[in-house]
Amino acid sequence: MHELVLKGKFFVEKHVINGYIGVDNGKITKFSKKPLKGEKIIETKAHEVIMPGMIDVHVHLRDFNQNHKETIKSGTMAALHGGITTVFDMPNTDPPVMSKEIFEKRAELFKRKSYTDYALSFLIAGNCSEVKSGKADFYKIFMGASTGGIYSKNFEEDYKCANKRVSVHAEDYELIQKFPERPNIVEVKAIEKALNISKKLKKPLHICHVSTKEGLKRILEESLPWISFEVTPHHLFLNKKDFKKNPLLKVYPPLRSKEDVIYLWQNFEKIPIVASDHAPHTLDEKEEGAAGLPGLETELALLLTAYNKGMVSFWGIIEKTSLNPAKIFRIKNKGFEVGKDADLIVVNLKEEWKVQPEEFYTKAEWSPFEGWKLKGKVKITLLRGKVVMEDDEIVGKPRGERIVIES
Repeated sequence: MHELVLKGKFFVEKHVINGYIGVDNGKITKFSKKPLKGEKIIETKAHEVIMPGMIDVHVHLRDFNQNHKETIKSGTMAALHGGITTVFDMPNTDPPVMSKEIFEKRAELFKRKSYTDYALSFLIAGNCSEVKSGKADFYKIFMGASTGGIYSKNFEEDYKCANKRVSVHAEDYELIQKFPERPNIVEVKAIEKALNISKKLKKPLHICHVSTKEGLKRILEESLPWISFEVTPHHLFLNKKDFKKNPLLKVYPPLRSKEDVIYLWQNFEKIPIVASDHAPHTLDEKEEGAAGLPGLETELALLLTAYNKGMVSFWGIIEKTSLNPAKIFRIKNKGFEVGKDADLIVVNLKEEWKVQPEEFYTKAEWSPFEGWKLKGKVKITLLRGKVVMEDDEIVGKPRGERIVIES
């Protein structure tokens, strides 16, 4: 007798199975085509599919001195609402996570307030001695200034001092000064520099929010096993014409040409990770020119809409939002297999809904996709075997735990 059994359709190695998932002590204990007995049974409905909870490797949760923009509580509730069960917290907070003291404060805040599981980061910018004391799950380097204004003045030295995968915001500082509108070359030159130094040092590197045709080409040409990268939904679903119509869509790197967007889609199968780069600001701040877009509650629905249009495979979505992040960042307790955490979501593939930000949990109060009609909706989110979101309502109290990284 299992503590919990989910009955319905799910994918295992690209194949659809109509069966049962057994859960005990917060872990997946069995996949079966034959009925399983459970103390509690969740039976999916027509058009519903069970998939692993999403791992979003690029999330700005603000808090500290910016809790008017977002808090760990509001942001992780928004994540659960969108089917995300693990978030990677970005360190360009106010104050930034650049010392052991601030890192420990961040860890304590997450322990008390997070509704999702989480990974903690450390911002590297000439603070190598502090970096080694932080014991972060991953690291972040800004090659050029973004929100927060902090960037690395010696990328190679900063990159050297990390002992885990480094997530890099690849925009060249000097080119930003020359071209403040940040055209493609700003990203491309930074990607080339990061790739060259990574080849030299052979250290794990993750390139954030790749947005250009040339940048993606460079990465794919190298094809180095220790280099990973991500693409965001806003760079897949929006372009610079949208920005011209709506200045609230300012983001770094900026929205690109239709040609860039087409190239991203043409190579979608080669993209290992899709991440939101959820970066909330208030509407007033956006109107004053703040760069960043909220995205936790629309990320999966946009991808499911693309699936319904035949643009992507369902298995591809599972890989890019869950399986690959767990594998690439070496998360020991995550993955859609026996023995891993039972982070599961039930999605209705055919449910249509309209993006109305007033119904969201994020404090952003707006969405770049406001008014869009999407097809595909998260109905239930389970974190380690417990229902934490059902029919748009968050269930229970914060119970997020820090991920476990393989040594």
